[in-house]
Amino acid sequence: MHSIYKGTISHSRIKDAHHSFTYKTSMLFLDIDDIESAFSKNFFWSYEKFNVAAFYRKDFFGDPAKPLKDEIVKLVSKKLNYKVNGKIFLLTTIRFFGYCFNPVSFYYCFDNNKKLITIVSHITNTPWEETHAYVHDCKKIRGGTKNFVFKKAFHVSPFLPMDLEYNWSFTEPKDFLFVSMECFKDQKKYFNASLRLTNQAWSTYALNKLLFLSFPMSLKAIISIYWNALILYFKKVKFYPHP
Repeated sequence: MHSIYKGTISHSRIKDAHHSFTYKTSMLFLDIDDIESAFSKNFFWSYEKFNVAAFYRKDFFGDPAKPLKDEIVKLVSKKLNYKVNGKIFLLTTIRFFGYCFNPVSFYYCFDNNKKLITIVSHITNTPWEETHAYVHDCKKIRGGTKNFVFKKAFHVSPFLPMDLEYNWSFTEPKDFLFVSMECFKDQKKYFNASLRLTNQAWSTYALNKLLFLSFPMSLKAIISIYWNALILYFKKVKFYPHP
């Protein structure tokens, strides 16, 4: 079942120059088996058609000519050598007034017993518009919080080096959802980004309230990225060119 998650996103930089910010955010939580019908009864939202808000397959992971679920299942099978046989939910933002920017989308993959078995983090960098997917295996992790430690493999920010270690944590997507993405270098924390979100019911009223009573998330994200990059530049934080 589709839902809406609302809350805050926070960034905190510890290394070189302390800098942090928090702003309100909203994200859609979509059952990818049923995305088209999610917007079928809403005048302002649409699927594969220009509107105030619109979902386009090409904005998301994999070959846009193939079903999104098939591409995620294939990715997990390739990386972890097992097949996702249950529901997959996408936590994301979509196009507003034709513009889409998603720094990260998360795919929560379940088995037939509704157990969370995989999380896929699909990253987009700016301004290069390159993408990379990290695949997190939840099968052997007990408890509600899933922790993963791994090497950084994809250039995202020109103010962060490549030789970092990630420590990412996820709670299961229930009434409350939390994501923490920490960066370490030489066992010292360098940077942290986090999402703290609360689940809300999906309805036409809730979607339209989200659309007209809050600033579009894609636009807010890109403005925030460039504004805070400017602040870091004036603080003379070291610049790391695209490798």
